[in-house]
Amino acid sequence: MIPKVVRGPSSKGYLKMTWDYPVYTPAVVEDSTGTTARAVRKALTREEAVKYIAGDDPRPLLILRECKVCNGTDEALLKGGADNEKTFLLSAWFHCVKLPVDVMEADHPFHNMFQQEQPEHLFVCSIDGSNHNPLESQTSRTQLWKSMHGLLDAEYTKGPKSSLKKITGLLGKLDEQDARLDILLSRQEQILEEDGPESRKLKKLNGKIAKEEAALSKLNEAVQTAYRLQLKRQADAKQAASEESR
Repeated sequence: MIPKVVRGPSSKGYLKMTWDYPVYTPAVVEDSTGTTARAVRKALTREEAVKYIAGDDPRPLLILRECKVCNGTDEALLKGGADNEKTFLLSAWFHCVKLPVDVMEADHPFHNMFQQEQPEHLFVCSIDGSNHNPLESQTSRTQLWKSMHGLLDAEYTKGPKSSLKKITGLLGKLDEQDARLDILLSRQEQILEEDGPESRKLKKLNGKIAKEEAALSKLNEAVQTAYRLQLKRQADAKQAASEESR
């Protein structure tokens, strides 16, 4: 039996999905008399909806439609736990968006983001709406990872495979570092309770704590560095700007 991995607070910080909840605000219409008219809610075109949701975030989109009765996808594929660690780590290269239940109403601004005959609950796509890949509740984690990897390979100049492997290894080191630091902090608390803040034992112990905290900081910096992948769109834009300046 494979032993359960106990994650520390540092690695847990990377094992979660950060969601965006966009709300469309239509422009206020004013007639020739200066009277402000209430904007009527209506569905945007798919192109308009994708552009609005993407906003200034250049990462590819991972979009989840909330549903009152169908929680299969998000419950099975996006819930916490060791089985979904890879999903959480990959999600950092996506702009993750949750849309409300009423997005299925015909006049909701983001209604046209979804297929009309069989609206999916979860899909990934590029920020221009291309590479749309619907993922239904019966989709396995392996299929989800394949879809995520496929889009990331298409969007980034370098795929996430090697970075993901490095990050996974660093999470283990973060757990070990957290454990070492926790022992020292527990000892510090014990000394403070027993001997008070003037104890001679604290100076040496505080030095060890500072050293371990610095090591923890370096590990976090390494994780952040591993996450830095360049998007092809950004690389192309940079190259175009460079050619224009010549």
